[in-house]
Amino acid sequence: MKYIVYILLFFPVWVTAQTYKYIGIEDGLSNRRIFNIQKDAQGYMWFLTNEGMDRYNGKDIKHYKLNKEGTILDAPIRLGWLYTEPHIGIWVVGKQGRVFQYEADRDDFKMVYKLPDTSEAISCGYLDRNDNIWICRKDTVLLYNIKDAHIVRFPNVLHSSITAIEQVDEHHFFIATETGVRYVKLENGILETMPVETLDYFHAQVSELYFHRQLKRLFIGSFERGVFVYDMNTQEIIRLDADLSDVNIARISPLNETELLIATEGMGVYKVNVNTCELEDYIIANYQSYNEMNGNNINDVFVDEEKRIWLANYPTGITVIDNRYENYHWMKHAMGNAQSLINDQVQAVIEDHEGDLWFGTSNGISLYNSKTGQWHSFLSSFNHQLKDKNHIFITLCEVAPGIIWAGGYTSGIYKINKETLSVEYFSPYLLSHVNMRPDKYIRDIVKDSRGHIWSGGYYNLKCFDLETNSARLYPGLNSITSIVEKDKDNMWIGTAAGLYLLNRNTGEYQYIEMEIGITYINTLYQADNGLLYIGTNGMGVFIYNPQDKTFEI
Repeated sequence: MKYIVYILLFFPVWVTAQTYKYIGIEDGLSNRRIFNIQKDAQGYMWFLTNEGMDRYNGKDIKHYKLNKEGTILDAPIRLGWLYTEPHIGIWVVGKQGRVFQYEADRDDFKMVYKLPDTSEAISCGYLDRNDNIWICRKDTVLLYNIKDAHIVRFPNVLHSSITAIEQVDEHHFFIATETGVRYVKLENGILETMPVETLDYFHAQVSELYFHRQLKRLFIGSFERGVFVYDMNTQEIIRLDADLSDVNIARISPLNETELLIATEGMGVYKVNVNTCELEDYIIANYQSYNEMNGNNINDVFVDEEKRIWLANYPTGITVIDNRYENYHWMKHAMGNAQSLINDQVQAVIEDHEGDLWFGTSNGISLYNSKTGQWHSFLSSFNHQLKDKNHIFITLCEVAPGIIWAGGYTSGIYKINKETLSVEYFSPYLLSHVNMRPDKYIRDIVKDSRGHIWSGGYYNLKCFDLETNSARLYPGLNSITSIVEKDKDNMWIGTAAGLYLLNRNTGEYQYIEMEIGITYINTLYQADNGLLYIGTNGMGVFIYNPQDKTFEI
């Protein structure tokens, strides 16, 4: 048998190590529809939503409305594009041709430019490496320089709505439209197309571009036709081998030096190797799990310096994935469903000799078959094995293969036979010749290295020898909360009044005085190096070194 009860001692650490985190309206997000995600130089996360800008500090969210000449500007559907760079700050480009700058001293956004004619929505906004914001419309392109507010206008020589831009060098760009991708040169305010036979004959409704500068490869995301790669070295176009023909590619963003993430509107997130161009699904919704991806409509993907993946996941809001930690399977009670955990308030967990899990809860005991995923419950308000009305169980122990003892708020112990799924109740005091006072509760049951079973309750500490069917009482110790074997001759006993070391042979015990005085002990765990971890009620965790008899927090 393998105990899992010790994980409860470290429960706060276990929770923060979750892989998936969801940020929604209930957490302060202004709107579920997120269009862009960025991180600024101060470490804040910025979300461009359907209601304006949201800033997230890891705990709280602050909302910003975009201002128009001192009045509140209601955000139109799809505000546009968000850019954050350390040397330029935070900028937002709106679909109506307005440019907003974040002013840190005012902690607000200021509109620094707007198109004179806002009757036609812009199709693309882009911030290049020359500090120019591109504002693209069907017939014209305007460049707004964020350093000096200088403006340059020129005709849209592609004669189609621009949908995405990627910069190659100071003067050369790839520009995507609703009909394909062209290679262009911008110099002295003149935009001209450069002939590239392969691209000139490529036709697709392109929605997203990403240029890998080291390999000189352009990754092209299209609507209904999937993902293509244009190699500038060989001038070949490669179509990635994956069926993304029914979705739109919303964003292509680097995951690391050799892989890119591809966010889709309907099929989750894919991953592509920039060297081999191999494409595979990476983050796909799993609606049967509480702690996995819960939607495939991804508008944006952002990877921070800690390799956390931030997803604009509609209609959830923001989903954060941290692959530094292992994922866990979240088991919960489902009302009316017998194939679920019987109750969400879990008091004890063990793993039996066959690898199956047992959960002691505030409404009975659940058995989970790890191989089949099937559940079976005992002693809950829904079961009728015994007439006893107690359903709260706080300790479990496999005393023999397939035989589980369970203790709770009764003086006796329940014995469950896993093979027959039967339950019986017995009173421990009947096994001893000593006049034993019945307990109010049984707080801990453990099996030691000799095969003997220890039971600690409100009044008694007992040790059972199953071979002789006898019990030994250790008087003087009561209000038992935790029992741990120190070695073959000694036991650590945690109580509501502190810690004791018991000699199991003589029955003598000594009080281990802690620096904080008498404290209520919830649980004990002895590490392989002999250090004893002491989980207290309200005073945190202490580590006791029995060699030099010292404590540390």
